[in-house]
Amino acid sequence: MTNRSATATIKGYFYQFDQTIVRLLEATKHGSITVEGVEDIDLDDGGASAFVQCKYYEGTEYNHSVIKEAVVHMLRHFHAAGCPSDQVFRYRLTGHYRSGQHKLTLPLTDEFLKEHFLTYTRDKHIYKVHEELAITDMQLAAFRGLLDIDVNGLSYDDQQAQVLRLLVSEIPGCAAGDALSFFYPVAINVVQGLAIEADEAKRKITKDQFLKAINRKEVVFSAWLREHLGREYFARMIRRKYFYFGKTKMPKAARFFVIDMADEYQVDQATRMLVRIGQFFSHKELQRTPAADRFCPYVLLRGVTAQQLIELKESLWSQGVTFNDGYPFQGAAFSPTMLVADPTKDNLWTIKFVPGEEILAQTIAACTGSVVEVYDFYKTSPLDGTLVPKARGLHSIKSNSAYLLQEVMQA
Repeated sequence: MTNRSATATIKGYFYQFDQTIVRLLEATKHGSITVEGVEDIDLDDGGASAFVQCKYYEGTEYNHSVIKEAVVHMLRHFHAAGCPSDQVFRYRLTGHYRSGQHKLTLPLTDEFLKEHFLTYTRDKHIYKVHEELAITDMQLAAFRGLLDIDVNGLSYDDQQAQVLRLLVSEIPGCAAGDALSFFYPVAINVVQGLAIEADEAKRKITKDQFLKAINRKEVVFSAWLREHLGREYFARMIRRKYFYFGKTKMPKAARFFVIDMADEYQVDQATRMLVRIGQFFSHKELQRTPAADRFCPYVLLRGVTAQQLIELKESLWSQGVTFNDGYPFQGAAFSPTMLVADPTKDNLWTIKFVPGEEILAQTIAACTGSVVEVYDFYKTSPLDGTLVPKARGLHSIKSNSAYLLQEVMQA
């Protein structure tokens, strides 16, 4: 597959995902959708129920042959159901094409349907699907009455804009920026997750379930989605969601950064990131900074050896970076009280090291008089939730890089 065709294929998938989101958000409260059921989208919503297939061909001219197979598939489904005269579900074909829309004359007639969609040639033989299925004229008319074809579907960008408008209108308190930066990527991720389920029953979701699934704090995105969004976009999205404080200065908080560095530890790169974390998430020291306004971040590094951690601390120390690791002197027991003490004018720590996961809970418990937020940048397995006391903020952020936080701070 060429890069161009691969891009077109991926764009087609996302066009279908966007169409799924539109159908869900436009549905009534109890409406539901099955992804990849009878068609791309099976919408069960009373009088609006439909089997929907959508195509995106921005570089292709419309020809009847492009949708012929889809029409035949729909007719076969109607026939297999017994050609019911009282069927509620409609058959909808929607697509976007570069040109050629004038070739389709609507409303369809039986003759047009038979000639252009139900007749095909294979190995020099002519086949007629309606004759093969022994469909009567009355049954064909019933099918035609259920068939909706729209070859003037929205462009990719216009449909995406429609998704964003619907997210703003359906999610309480959702601003346009939030819809683009957070809720839209989460919505795509939810639909993608449904699409890959082997069991059709698990590919069904109601509008209410969908809204609850996308209106949440956690950010858990697949590698495919991150690749589609782009690393910079993904980093900006994380920053906006968790570390955007408007025009005000960063509020004081006990921020714990749990970073999985397995197989990626490099002392120079890790040192640069920790220096930046210390600068970014610490208070701004001024000549008359009140003691109560001082704070700095906590860091828990997963996937590093004891020797690598010592090497990293030596690197920071040699560059004049002051830190606190909770050990008062060599050989002393770990002191959570010492670790959670605020920086002072004489001890301007910019980094606090949490020695290990088993010490995280007692360290958090020792934090008093300050909001606690835990940001878990994990690769495979998120941090065990039992390590974070209840009523404390735990944000699980799936990452394929140990240095994602560096990109987030630069976004």
